Amino acid sequence: MAMSWQFGLLLFAAFTASSLLTLVQHRAYQRTINRVAAEEHRPGVTLVTGTAKGRLRGAVAVLVIDSTTRHVTRCLVMAGGSVLARFRERPELTGPLREVANAATQAAVQRAVEDATSRFRRMTGDAATRPTPAPAVIRPVTTDGTAGP
Repeated sequence: MAMSWQFGLLLFAAFTASSLLTLVQHRAYQRTINRVAAEEHRPGVTLVTGTAKGRLRGAVAVLVIDSTTRHVTRCLVMAGGSVLARFRERPELTGPLREVANAATQAAVQRAVEDATSRFRRMTGDAATRPTPAPAVIRPVTTDGTAGP
């Protein structure tokens, strides 16, 4: 069965629209990150993002964390299943770093906040996320199987 030119045109239009909407969403994300970074630029403050992907819906969380007190001072979340989703301030997701993920009401938002907090812990080198250190001294083994000098 031959493909008609109308179907090909429809397919091309759908891919073009999808690409353009994705570009619009990426630019909105970039503007939001730059705006928040400019507004929160001060010593002791870290901006981290976390993502959660679902089958149809996902979420992106932007956390502003005071590094000295380990408190989330600002949280923005973009959640939804379309490229038309926008960042919204979420004041209920501010507070102690260990507790903010539990305040999320949607599963995707909770996973995105958990991802952001784990990224913060990796950046700051929290003991819970540090890898096991390598041995300090590695001694060569001689041909007879004993350790060298």
